[in-house]
Amino acid sequence: MGLSTYTNGWSGLFPPGKIFRDKEFKGIALDPPDFEPGSWTGAGKAIFEEERGRFLLTARPRKAEGGVRGLAAEIHSSDNGEDFQLVKRLHKEEASEISGLEVQSIEGSQLLKSPLTDRWHLYLSVDVAEEFVWGGLYWQTLLLTAQKLEGPWKSEGLVLQNDGPYDANQARDATIDIVDGRWFCIYKAKDGNREERPGLALSQDGIDWRKEGVLTVEGSERLAFLSGTLFPGCSGPLFIGLELIDKKERRDLREGTEKEGMAYADRHGVPHGSGRANFVAYQLDYRSMNLETVFRERWRADSEYEHKEHPLLGYSSLVYDPMGERMLTYVEAIDGQYTEKMGLNETVERLLVYETKL
Repeated sequence: MGLSTYTNGWSGLFPPGKIFRDKEFKGIALDPPDFEPGSWTGAGKAIFEEERGRFLLTARPRKAEGGVRGLAAEIHSSDNGEDFQLVKRLHKEEASEISGLEVQSIEGSQLLKSPLTDRWHLYLSVDVAEEFVWGGLYWQTLLLTAQKLEGPWKSEGLVLQNDGPYDANQARDATIDIVDGRWFCIYKAKDGNREERPGLALSQDGIDWRKEGVLTVEGSERLAFLSGTLFPGCSGPLFIGLELIDKKERRDLREGTEKEGMAYADRHGVPHGSGRANFVAYQLDYRSMNLETVFRERWRADSEYEHKEHPLLGYSSLVYDPMGERMLTYVEAIDGQYTEKMGLNETVERLLVYETKL
């Protein structure tokens, strides 16, 4: 878990500041389906499966061409955390058949194994609205479970629904981890005005979730999207990952344009999530519903595969490599070579991996 003995004046979880300061680019973990505008990969979770000594990484391939959007959920495997091979691709049509819902698109995914049942839990952000909207308006979180990664998969239903005042628009793109036997979930909660805040949900089994409400940061409201990993810390769960601020200029996009019959920013004004992300660490006080800042720094792009002005979409995941005694950080990056302009169906995005040797 990246825990250390007392050294250099610190102990416990490896300091997030060092993870950030000493990160080195290792390579491309996953490429998008193609390099046409609107082709993405990422929005997943990395874990280390100790029983088999392998890394597992989820992702959603997306294509704008033909209105495909988020076409599947994928599970990849690796022996070294850098070179991945596909284990399972679950198309949105298959997810629709399993769940009995009409899944228009898939976004963020989380994969964990239940310590109680030994079954895999695959959480999928799904757009199940009747109306086709680029980017989707109303997102919820679907849970599928299976004994093996290859399936068969069973639907446990929508475990996070957009049924509260603070998440009436979206309850999606969760960061889910098990700390001290308790399931924690920090998710994107968008209200009726489509302002996004970090929501918190808790569970004993990963199936039945109790939504606690919106988290504050240092006791104040913060409009932001958090994506990363929750680690056990000496003072409680510690979130490490990316923070993308919900800027007003992104929310106010309402102009529509058409190109070859494809809407790039329709009347609904669904914005692209790109921006200048912060690498952050927050101590989670779930009793007072507050995040206390441990570390925050503007993301530093150290690879040629990141756009100079808008390097990241905002999705990230971290995993400790016990074999190499290092922390691996996965980020969904907006490629500067293939991306000619910013926009929901314009960017090309890869999944990159950084390492910090501990």
